[in-house]
Formats: sequence, structure tokens, C-alpha cells
Amino acid sequence: MQRRFITVSLTLAAIWLVSVPAGRAPSVEQLFVASTQAADEAETMCVLPERVDRGTGLRSTSGGGLSPTAQIAIPKSTDTGGGDMPPVRMVIDPYPSFNGIVVDNENDLVMMSDTNRKSLLLYDRTAGSATSKEAAAPRQQVMGPDTGIGFIAGVQMDPAHRELFAVNNDVEDRMVVFDYDARGNVKPKRLLYVPHQSWGIAFAKKRDELALSVQTPNMFVVFKREAKKFDAPVRSVRGKNTGMADPHGIYFDETHSEIVVANHGNFRPTELITSYTAYDPATSRQERTGGAFSETARGLFKPSSITVYDADATGDAAPLRTISGKLSQIDWPMGVFVDEVNNEIIVANNGDNAVLVFDRTATGDVAPRRVIRGARTGIKGPMGVAMSKDEIWVANFGDHTALVFPRTAAGNVAPRRILRNAPAGKETSGFGNPYAVAYDTKRQEILVPN
Repeated sequence: MQRRFITVSLTLAAIWLVSVPAGRAPSVEQLFVASTQAADEAETMCVLPERVDRGTGLRSTSGGGLSPTAQIAIPKSTDTGGGDMPPVRMVIDPYPSFNGIVVDNENDLVMMSDTNRKSLLLYDRTAGSATSKEAAAPRQQVMGPDTGIGFIAGVQMDPAHRELFAVNNDVEDRMVVFDYDARGNVKPKRLLYVPHQSWGIAFAKKRDELALSVQTPNMFVVFKREAKKFDAPVRSVRGKNTGMADPHGIYFDETHSEIVVANHGNFRPTELITSYTAYDPATSRQERTGGAFSETARGLFKPSSITVYDADATGDAAPLRTISGKLSQIDWPMGVFVDEVNNEIIVANNGDNAVLVFDRTATGDVAPRRVIRGARTGIKGPMGVAMSKDEIWVANFGDHTALVFPRTAAGNVAPRRILRNAPAGKETSGFGNPYAVAYDTKRQEILVPN
């Protein structure tokens, strides 16, 4: 893949920060606007050929899907003067991998983010089968360099305004918005710069707002639905009293005016947060000018948890309720969904391949009402969870499936339907966002951190 890097100066942000009156620390919202404006010209993205994906050799179709007829493109000779060199071997998964998930009940559609192929996939809500071994064809696939989709995580759908939302968790640091009928290599109708490591998206239809969870700063930010480019969040929740620690899944419960967050438990104090991109320099150790901090600060691991906040909370607000502890069985929760009718919280429990269902008002170290877990369930590396018309959807990252269970399912039960994005039996590499690779000479293993 070709990469295009454009360097941008942070002078604008520095000038703006100096202009803040002495003794008054700028808000998270103000810092965000200043740093994103400074990064206006910063574009870091992978640029793929227009029609053929060089990673797999799969050729784009007019409908935005991929044809499996082409072979993986591997150079046949070495150009010692530079250019392509043939690899000795390749480890690659040519199929999509499901991550975030959302269901549109009005139009009977389900959309999932694809972290591996960098795409959005839309299916009929009733797609899949209990017995089929073949991949289901998506109704639409949004994919290509013009889309701005990269390491994609959370997704949302707004049937009223016919818009699709997807947030890039790493590198791109932006949320992209598409029309409902978008397919193929299309440009987003608008984009919004978001804090680095934004993961989940929660949509509040009546408020016309979007809440985004942000991992390392341990916070969530709330934007207006129509926010674009450098628009600032309307409010944010962040601080030691929030109880957030590496938040991922997030849900906006408008019925009860609450925001629910799923926390892995990794916690890094503000003193240890470093700047990853031009979009968040204000949180770096070097540029943090206000407030005391400890030179001996260390990160720590907290128990995984589900935290619940007032929907209008702002600043360093404590949660209304927290579910955590041994009885809760919460272990690296990823997606979270609130069944506002039946008063239940549904959690994709990535750490032990399970789905946990709690009473909506549960707090403390409490056992779930129901647990879906076991070999028959097919749950493997669950990332996203959603509910629609008395069915629970689970997006697996550990294999090429999404699973559908009855709402009241419990125990080691088989799914009602399986939606496959690859033929049955196709292995997945498990790659999400691979970085440096290490080789273990003793065990003769290649280690790939994601």
C-alpha cells in the first residue's frame, strides 16, 4: 500500500492556548477545537489502487462488493533498485471481520463495521440461517480509499435522516457519515474530527445527539448529530470520579435519560497520557501546563465494569450506578445495549466469549439475570451486541460470523440464525490493527500485537 504523509505544524494550537486567560484552564471542548484546527491539513491514510485491492488481489464490483475470482497479487521478481519485493509468505485474511453492530428496526436492516477489510456491511435483518455454510451477500458494502474508513469501530444508523455513522478508532481520528444508499468507494457526505481512540457511538434520536466513548483519556464526549469538521463537543465526562477505565461500548438510553458505558479496566492517569496525533496534543505530558501532576504516577488495572451516568452529566461526574465484581462475571466488555422496554442491559463479554444480561437498575457486584455461554452458542470474541424485535444480535470477531438469539435465550444454546461473511470453516487471522511484529526464536512464533 502507498502511504501519503503530510506534516502539519501545531503553531495554531500553541497560539490559541496562549490566548487563554491566565489562571483559567481551557475546557476539554476548547482544547479539542484548538488541536483539531491545527491538524486541518494532516491526512494520514492508506491509499489503495482504485479498482484492485493490492492486499488480496480482490477486484471491486460495481455494487461495492468484492469478487473472489482474482488471485493475491504477489510480485514475481525482486527489483533491487527499489519498488516491490516478493514476500516469502503472507498471512492475510481476505474476508471481512465483524466488529460494531447496529440494527434499524424501521427498515429491517443490520449494519456492521469490518475492521479487517476496512468497510461497512449492510444486510437484511432476517439474513442468515441456522444451517447455511455459505457467506451471506450483503445488500451494500461501503469500502475504498475515498470513504475515509480505516480502523473502524463503532457504528450507528439514523433512519429518520437516512444517515450511516462510523467512527475510526485509530490513525484517522474521525467519524464519517454516509447516505443510507451509499455503496462502494464513495466519499462521506461529511466528516467530524474526534478525539484519538474514540471507539463506540451511541445515538440519541430525540436529543439529536451522538455520544462517543474515548479509550485512553477514559471519557465520553457528546456531539450534535450534524456536527462536522472541527465542531466541538457540546459536553464531555472525564475525571477520576467517573470510574471509566478504557471505555469501549456505549449506549444512550433516552427512555431513562442515562448513558451506559462498558469499561475494560485499563487505567492510565492523566500524567501518563501522551500525544498520539495532532488531534490531541493538549493531553501530552510535554504540553500540559495547568494543574499538578505526579512524576511517579503509574497506570493500573481496575476490574472491568459497566458504568451508568445521567444523560446530562458533564465534567468529572460520578456514575449513578456501577456493575463490577466476581459475581457480575464482567470480563473485557465490548458492546453494550439497553433493552429500554424490558429494562435489561445486554453486554458482549469478550473476555470469556459470552453475552451477559443484567437488570437495568443493577448496581454493585451482582450476578446477571441470564448468561449465554458455551460451545453450542458459537460466541467467539464478541465485539458488538444489539437487540431488535425480540432478538439479540452478536458480532463475533473471533470468526467470520454474527449470531442471532431469542431475547430470552440463556445457557449453552444454539443461535437461531448465523450470518456468515465467509464460508464456514475459514479461519481468521485475528488481526485488528497490527503494529510492530516480533519473532520468538525459542518457540519459533511470530507475535503480532493489535
